[in-house]
Formats: sequence, C-alpha cells, structure tokens
Amino acid sequence: MTYNCKIGNIDEEEVTLRIGDICITGFVNCGISKEIGEEALVDISLYDDLKITQCREEKFCIERKDKSFNYILFGILDVEKAMLKSVINFKIDAEKLFDYGYLDGKQVKIEVLRLDFDFE
Repeated sequence: MTYNCKIGNIDEEEVTLRIGDICITGFVNCGISKEIGEEALVDISLYDDLKITQCREEKFCIERKDKSFNYILFGILDVEKAMLKSVINFKIDAEKLFDYGYLDGKQVKIEVLRLDFDFE
C-alpha cells in the first residue's frame, strides 16, 4: 500500500517514518533521496514468510519486537482484497493467503520478519 509519510530517521538502509500517528521502522533496499523531516510517498510491503494466526482479542495496532525489524500486525484479514485492515492497511501477496481462507473477515495477528519501504 502507498502512503504519504514524514521521514523521522535514516540510518543507512533503516528508515523510521510516521504515517498519521503511527511510527514504524523498516528496510529500504534501493536507498532514499529524501531528508529527515521531509514528506514522501512510500510503498510498504511485508517481507518474507508470514505467520498468520487467529487472534481472540479485537486489536488494531502494529507492535515492533524490541529494536529489530520484526513486527506483529493486528487487524482483520480480507482474503478477497489480499490485505490486512489495521491502523494502516497492508497488502499481502495473494499466493501467501492460499491456506488462510478460513480466516477471512476474522481478527488475526501477522508476524513479519520486516517491513520493506519503497519511496516514490
């Protein structure tokens, strides 16, 4: 998904940005031409294998694991649109959802190794 963001910090390939009230840190594969404090359009993707499980509590948030790139994303899984509806929405590769049709419309948590940022 593409969002308007504000650059909070840049440390080589590690970038922290703010989308509304949400602050997230991710990885930039191909560099960034923006400066700290500037606004930019960013495309956010979920990197590598995803661990998707049903979550009993109704929760819409993004939780970073310590100071790593790992995140736990909480929200509603929409298999038809291939996305997680959370405080910000995340597109998911439809092929990765092949075995998760039974979780369509349900509250889930998704564990990801990292968030990848691609700046326009």
